[in-house]
Amino acid sequence: MGERLYGMDPLFDGLVPGLVGLDRNGGRHPRVATPGGTPVIELVGGRCSGRTSLLAALSADYAPLVPLVRADLAVPGFGDPFLAGLPDARPDGSHLTDLLYLLSYKLGLRVRRSVQRLRFPRLSLGLLVVTAWRADETSMAGTTVSPQDLRRAERRLRDVISRNGDGQGERRARLAEWIQALERDLPAGASGLGPLEGAGRAALRTAAPRLLPPQVNRGALRWWDDHLRHEQGDAVQKLFGFVRDFRRPGGDRLPLEASLIAAFLADITHHYGPLRRRNEVPPPLILLDNTHAPLGARLLGPLRRDGAAKDVMGPVVVAARLGDAKAHRALRQVADPPAALGQLADGVLRLGLPELERGDIGRVLGDADRPPYLPLLIDRFAGGRAGSSRTLAGAADAVAPDRAPDAHPAASLLDAVGADDGGSTVDRLLAVLLPEPAQRSRLALLASALDVAAARRLWSGLHPEDPLDGRVEKALELLEGVCWAPVSWPGTDGSVPFVADPALRLLLLHRLRTRTAPEGWREIHQHLRSGYAPDGGAGSVPAAYLHHTLALGLTDEVVRSLHHRLAHSTPAAWLAAVNIVCAAPHPPAGFEAVPVDGPCGGCGQDAPAARDEVVHRAVARLLEALWEQSDPLNAPCPDRIDQVESALRTLYEHEPTDTFRQALRHWSARLREGVQAPHLTVPEGGAR
Repeated sequence: MGERLYGMDPLFDGLVPGLVGLDRNGGRHPRVATPGGTPVIELVGGRCSGRTSLLAALSADYAPLVPLVRADLAVPGFGDPFLAGLPDARPDGSHLTDLLYLLSYKLGLRVRRSVQRLRFPRLSLGLLVVTAWRADETSMAGTTVSPQDLRRAERRLRDVISRNGDGQGERRARLAEWIQALERDLPAGASGLGPLEGAGRAALRTAAPRLLPPQVNRGALRWWDDHLRHEQGDAVQKLFGFVRDFRRPGGDRLPLEASLIAAFLADITHHYGPLRRRNEVPPPLILLDNTHAPLGARLLGPLRRDGAAKDVMGPVVVAARLGDAKAHRALRQVADPPAALGQLADGVLRLGLPELERGDIGRVLGDADRPPYLPLLIDRFAGGRAGSSRTLAGAADAVAPDRAPDAHPAASLLDAVGADDGGSTVDRLLAVLLPEPAQRSRLALLASALDVAAARRLWSGLHPEDPLDGRVEKALELLEGVCWAPVSWPGTDGSVPFVADPALRLLLLHRLRTRTAPEGWREIHQHLRSGYAPDGGAGSVPAAYLHHTLALGLTDEVVRSLHHRLAHSTPAAWLAAVNIVCAAPHPPAGFEAVPVDGPCGGCGQDAPAARDEVVHRAVARLLEALWEQSDPLNAPCPDRIDQVESALRTLYEHEPTDTFRQALRHWSARLREGVQAPHLTVPEGGAR
């Protein structure tokens, strides 16, 4: 067994063993009764949520025990280099036929515990005629095949299939002759491939020998004869009619591909007949990654419908797809796997993958001597993503021996350069979360924006030669997809920043801060805050304006405005504004604040001078300490947290309201837990 995957125990110890009938060590496990047929387990999670790792772990555990295949639907060739590079739309096949070939080939390999190897005569026969037969070069272009060519091919195939008994040697010779003729007739460069390349040739070579046992051949032909009821003629003629439909230009291949999937499933259910079911022979295990890809629906649709069949044993399918884990029942919450598998309306058990919790991260890091707040820092930048957490934990192992005693632990962790690609830890994380380099660069720039209008304003301001042209909209479409976890900012009526996933935003802002010159940083935040400039006096300065003012390092201006705002708003609204303001990103190294004219104004004039000075200093201390503690690179600092508590106590003494009293009681505790602005809760709420 490999590394432990935290939160996955219900899958590894209950759901999969309950369907396969074996645990991960090969021991017998009570099989769960599923009257509606074997369900598909569909695991949903965002990028870096551990989908691929769990499938790899299942593959490692069960490959020696049961017929097993693992395929990634989002990579060329499904992870098999032999199938990479084949186009989807071609006369002699599709990605679906390639995938079925791969599934049948892998599941047909001998397994140590199997008594008899799993065979696919029905599917092989369908793949044989679909991928191999062609009358001449004109058929590749979709033109009409001459009747004499069609009759000749039907006759040869019929001769190969119908011979049995003592004539098996002759059957083999005829089959070899037929294959050689097909390969010889295949024009060079068809579908962009040479005569013997591609999945079609692989299917031809591997499918043909499986047709040789005479009793299986008759069953395969009989199945196609019964299944192709819409075609005319006998079984062989129906098969060639099926091929003509498959190759018809512009035709709908989905029902034809569904027939091949049905043949695949029929082969499995035939193999696992009553005797094998009574003997509890474990079924095959199919592991499919990235089933959100278009091919996933083409394959899983028929597999799910097969779940309605009774008294048959189908394959155990574990599928993982990109999606919003929180929209489904959490895998951690499956306490009773038999009950979870028992009643499923559509034959699919959908489960959200768990987030890696801070305690889990501590166990991943192990017992090495590390700073006690390292799990907190990893959790902050990983956002619960198992894959990101493991990457950061690996970086911690790499930098820990070399880091100077006074080096910043989080900066060392994020900026550590990998030996394999020369990129930093942040680069590696973002390359997985945002695979396209253009997306990464664009979103790193837009991550500072607090809303869509601000993102548009920033892009047009920095790229006046480039009309919006959908740049921001495309970024927004990506961010609104199912792969992110948006978190609202308290006190904003449910509003979120442009990049609403907290961990992704922190990674992008870190990239922006470390790769942007001071003047570039100043230009970005001046553009952003220009959209929030108030029309009235200092009391109406929006928190978003002050947020970007603080990102420009103009702390005195922000303190004056917050002090004045205190006299013109409720304590809850004021604390909510402080939350938003102190969530401002910190400028890059070497940045110098340059005062500019603005609407931040002076402090209020309606209080005695002594009282005003005390409150002003309290506001300044609160802003200074809270902003520092809100830097994602910083761990909780007791001295700074005491400073926040002292400032809130002063504000409570001068305005003894329940809101300030509750903030005084709870904010210091939350800060010690590692919570940062803008996620410090405010008792009542307010507006941005």
